[in-house]
Amino acid sequence: MIYKELVVYIDMGSYDEVIADLLTLDFESFIEGDDALYAYIPSDKFSGTMIPHIQKRLRDLEKRAETNSPVIHLRDILPKNWHEEWQRSITTVQIGKNIIIHPSWSKPEIPDGTTSIVIDPKMSFGTGHHETTQMMVELLLEFHRPGMKILDVGTGSGILAIISAKIGSHAVVGIDNDPDAVADAQENITLNGVETKVRLFPGNLDALHDVKSQRFDMLLANIERNVIIQYFELFTGCLQKEGLLLLSGLLADDLPAIKNISRDNNLSIVKQIKRSSSTSDKWLAIALKK
Repeated sequence: MIYKELVVYIDMGSYDEVIADLLTLDFESFIEGDDALYAYIPSDKFSGTMIPHIQKRLRDLEKRAETNSPVIHLRDILPKNWHEEWQRSITTVQIGKNIIIHPSWSKPEIPDGTTSIVIDPKMSFGTGHHETTQMMVELLLEFHRPGMKILDVGTGSGILAIISAKIGSHAVVGIDNDPDAVADAQENITLNGVETKVRLFPGNLDALHDVKSQRFDMLLANIERNVIIQYFELFTGCLQKEGLLLLSGLLADDLPAIKNISRDNNLSIVKQIKRSSSTSDKWLAIALKK
């Protein structure tokens, strides 16, 4: 089968939103590069009328998110073993000294004292390759204590929920507004043998109202800045006294806004991590304490 490859040169922070829109146009798979998003669709499903729609959505995103001007390229991809090609793009990731993340078809050597996390993504995000995920894992490993009750907001592939369960959490709850992501996360949870510790709920962040009464020791939110700010008070209300709120998906320029809203909600910053990517984005992850 011949595929069309759409290459979108846009800031990494906008990948998820672009992927969500392309999925509605029957694009089937995605690879997140350091400098571009690669999207694939069978040629017989592609129509030239899609391009004006995609360009308009990208212009709208540029205005709303103040991103760099997006650029797109389109080309034909000759027949190949597509699944095998995609699998080769998903590699093993090591975070710190103790976490190795790999797909089920890869069998890396796992040293003693290292936690192995198996993630089979249906698309390429949620694999542990992105800086925002890696920083979140670093904060999680630093502040986690055995027996904690964890809430993972925007769980995606389930990677953070699974790590939380494997390092000794008492219970983990994951929420995501994408039913397909919840289904994929459930498969990954089963692959890792943590079904008894992790429960998933489909729904948007208003679903937090349903779990708020449980109160958590730690809340993880690796999501977009505006969503974090919109739901910050609700996040705070989900935490136990002296609970921890770990945030990622932020840019360094977002720090003043996070400081202000943290102060308004009586949370204090206890740790910051900043990291630059190859696209020159400067990512920020923050740990806050109630």
